[in-house]
Amino acid sequence: MIARIGLLVLIALSAATANGQPPSTIAVGLEDFQTAQHIRCQAVNGSYAWTVVKNGSLQTAGALEGIHRIAKTNRGFTVSTQEGNLEARYLILQPTQGVATLRLISEPMGYRQYTGAVHFYWHAGDWHVALETDLEDYVAGVLVSEIGKGHAEALYTAHAIVSRTYALNTFGRHRLEGYDVCDQVHCQAFDGVLTVNDTIRRGCRASRHLVLTDRLGLPIPAAFHSNCGGMTRSSDAVWQEASPHLEPVHDAACAGGTHARWERQIQRAAWEDWQLVHAADPTNTATAREAFNLPSDRFEVMQDGETTTLTGWGFGHGVGFCQEGAMKRAQNGASPWELLTTYYQRIRLTALERVTVPRARAASGK
Repeated sequence: MIARIGLLVLIALSAATANGQPPSTIAVGLEDFQTAQHIRCQAVNGSYAWTVVKNGSLQTAGALEGIHRIAKTNRGFTVSTQEGNLEARYLILQPTQGVATLRLISEPMGYRQYTGAVHFYWHAGDWHVALETDLEDYVAGVLVSEIGKGHAEALYTAHAIVSRTYALNTFGRHRLEGYDVCDQVHCQAFDGVLTVNDTIRRGCRASRHLVLTDRLGLPIPAAFHSNCGGMTRSSDAVWQEASPHLEPVHDAACAGGTHARWERQIQRAAWEDWQLVHAADPTNTATAREAFNLPSDRFEVMQDGETTTLTGWGFGHGVGFCQEGAMKRAQNGASPWELLTTYYQRIRLTALERVTVPRARAASGK
């Protein structure tokens, strides 16, 4: 029964995708909040009320008035309301009228704002916090988290299509945890909608419900990264999985980007120890990137006494959409479609209602 209750999020949110139909909402795991011992909740706009999930049914449990504190118990959550204390393995904080905005506050994270309903539940031996929100609100939050403010509107329009496509291509990858995607870079960074401005919203509206697909109507693996260092890479070169949409592209536009070049200094002994362990393939720079937390796996090595200096280029895996290259191109007047066709090949722009959502697939990191 607990497993069934813990998966109600999926039942409610994934019904639209059961037959390959695209979703209008998305469940986002708020993993930044899942480690907090308690979270304070406050309505910013509109109104919210608590719902308790018990024995597979939903029971209303009082309005959110002022700031409520929800805390972990041994196997669930507890919260004090005007109508008494609630304790359950599954609690939902739902909007009660129209569009509403909620603020969540925790010690490690500070505060963030979200639209939609927040689910707090115990499932598979752990606590989970998941946001049920409109897909377009999610995309706007991703844009401000991934590329920030102050860019040309064409960039936001293009990146909204990229992020919407990426989400649909990886939709359901966290299904076993009870949500579709998480708020980490592992999926796409998503810090809520607090700092979303009018320019970002206009970009989202201009591309509303548009998705990059292949000829069969499936969303492409719309990989993206910060800076390619002058040339993007093919997907098979990085993940051993070829895609006709992710081929290498020369990109001089990102040369002046913040993350175009980098340098790291490492103790020579540490570098030589790593080489000894990887003696069979000492040029395995992808492994070096992970071991030494490098911006990319493209670099040159110089020894100077007891110091090893790595001089590299690019930031991220280098596959697909180069954000800093696209920023420069958009500043120079490139259209959203020109940005997309620069970095992806053999693509079509398809309305959301005509997109076929694939089964969840493993996606790359960045």
